[in-house]
Amino acid sequence: MDGKADKRVKVVQLSSVHPLFDTRIFFKICNSLVEAGFSVDLIIQHSQNEVVNGINVVCLPLAKNKFDRPFKIIPLLFHKAIKYPPGTIFHFHDPELIPIGLLLKLFGYTVIYDVHEDNKNVVLDRDWIPKLFRSVLSYTVRKLEIIAVKYLDAVVTVTEYIRRSLGAEKKYIIQNFPLISESNFSKKDLNEDRNERLKQNLLYVGGITSVRGINEIITSLEIVNRKSDNKVTLLLAGLINEKKLESNLQTKKGWGFVDYKGWINREEFAHFARSSFAGLVIFYPLANHINAQPNKLFEYMMHGIPLIASNFKLWKEIVIDNNCGILVNPESPQEIAEAIKWLRNHPNEAKKMGENGRNAIISKYNWKSEEEKLLRLYQSLFKCEVHN
Repeated sequence: MDGKADKRVKVVQLSSVHPLFDTRIFFKICNSLVEAGFSVDLIIQHSQNEVVNGINVVCLPLAKNKFDRPFKIIPLLFHKAIKYPPGTIFHFHDPELIPIGLLLKLFGYTVIYDVHEDNKNVVLDRDWIPKLFRSVLSYTVRKLEIIAVKYLDAVVTVTEYIRRSLGAEKKYIIQNFPLISESNFSKKDLNEDRNERLKQNLLYVGGITSVRGINEIITSLEIVNRKSDNKVTLLLAGLINEKKLESNLQTKKGWGFVDYKGWINREEFAHFARSSFAGLVIFYPLANHINAQPNKLFEYMMHGIPLIASNFKLWKEIVIDNNCGILVNPESPQEIAEAIKWLRNHPNEAKKMGENGRNAIISKYNWKSEEEKLLRLYQSLFKCEVHN
């Protein structure tokens, strides 16, 4: 953008699903807009109203059960949103808010829909939704998104695949590439950390679910450490929301090689990355996964550690073409174990892969280029508001 935005133009980010410190919403989009001079509010589930990093956080109650979002949180979100003055730009991040976005557009506001995932396929992959309803719900989501593309001011997608699948104009790709500023250690730091990294740790950060390969990962640890005096430890960071899954994992022999950290912040992530020799992204080949670009894929690269990732075609273009890791069959603990052992036993090659990944982030897979797209989009909407 040329210069700073007019503070009189209010930008409001909306989410009924995500936590306050969501990487894309808070650290990337909100922070970038604040730095560009916009006045930014964020209506989201949080414990209190407060100002964080110049962002005015407007709290929604924390959901306590599956009925809270549709019957309490979303109606309250709309009640708060409708109080904003004309000229406000709304940017929402959840498909369940499409009806709210359309209502806000009907009331004369400027509205952007941010599509984080291939939502029609996300629904089909949800085991907790009865099979009878998945196809119907997927169809409904698809129809709602088509309506959103037609009537809203802009639709933002995180991948080219999602943009093409929506098949209409007014679509913009703003990808989930990492913030280079968060990786504040130098090449010298990488080399100093490398000796420690080669000794012990693997790293997994993110949601811990069966479809993200956690059972296969734990089994692979048992294989790797069998008859080995120099044990590999998995630093496991994230939340296990299924009690049954957690109980089952703890019965596996490989769980004895897990250091479970629970939820960690971004500074802790950087710290653990510096003591790990590889990062794991082992997603099952589900419809929503094979065309996705997970944050963690790029964040491991940013921190200079090689990847062990699922052998999807799209990921091959990132991992193999940049020579920054190894791709495996995500449903084969043996292949995962072989990749772990190879990186452990080939330290020079592993070091080079880590450096290749980091160089790829610096040269092309970083938020700076995506931030410029975001600001150009807002500038076009901002000008419309000013001229009207």
